[in-house]
Amino acid sequence: MTVILDVSGLEKAFELHLHGGARLPVVTSVGFSVSAGECVVLGGPSGAGKSSVLKMIYGNYLANAGTILVRHDDEMVDVVAASPRLVLDIRRRTMGYVSQFLRVIPRVPALEIVAEPARAAGFSSEAARERAAGLLTQLNLPERLWALPPSTFSGGEQQRVNIARGFAGTHRLMILDEPTASLDAQNRAAVVGLIEARKAEGTAFLGIFHDEDVRHRVADRIVDITRFAPQTEKAA
Repeated sequence: MTVILDVSGLEKAFELHLHGGARLPVVTSVGFSVSAGECVVLGGPSGAGKSSVLKMIYGNYLANAGTILVRHDDEMVDVVAASPRLVLDIRRRTMGYVSQFLRVIPRVPALEIVAEPARAAGFSSEAARERAAGLLTQLNLPERLWALPPSTFSGGEQQRVNIARGFAGTHRLMILDEPTASLDAQNRAAVVGLIEARKAEGTAFLGIFHDEDVRHRVADRIVDITRFAPQTEKAA
């Protein structure tokens, strides 16, 4: 299978400026890969560094060491060393991200929020709206809400808009950070269906799922992040 993401020697520590510049190690020597059509799940307890790893891969956190190679335009590009402009291009065309929270411009209708990544991927405005409508339907968001801004929605409704927006593009790598945390069983199942359909198309997934049933259904492999704890924590 084609490798879409290859992580090697990844390290992260935070400098605590309010505590005299103390250094807080998070992870060290992280290494794994994700291939096309595969879903790799990061495992480990809360605080182990799972979300930090996702944020380094997406470029929100700068790694202290290591490489994050993403297949972008059929070339493996190192996110750690890439320019901000290149990272933005990778996000736009290659690497999508779904977090636990919806952050959008106020007053923009839900349908347009979901359609925007499809337009960025080259769909016409009409085709992008159709794609958005299909995703919102799959995620059981009532059509009466589509023309409203998500700021008026419940937490679960907002998260469904968030997930639909993440899946509206054509990214070959999807990063999922607890996407089903605020969803009921019916909508968790809908998200599993979306993941399975995109895996069948060759999309690679890297995610965190604390819901055991969802994790069991989507994971091809689980990478235990506690293996990459700093040496002081391993010794303890």
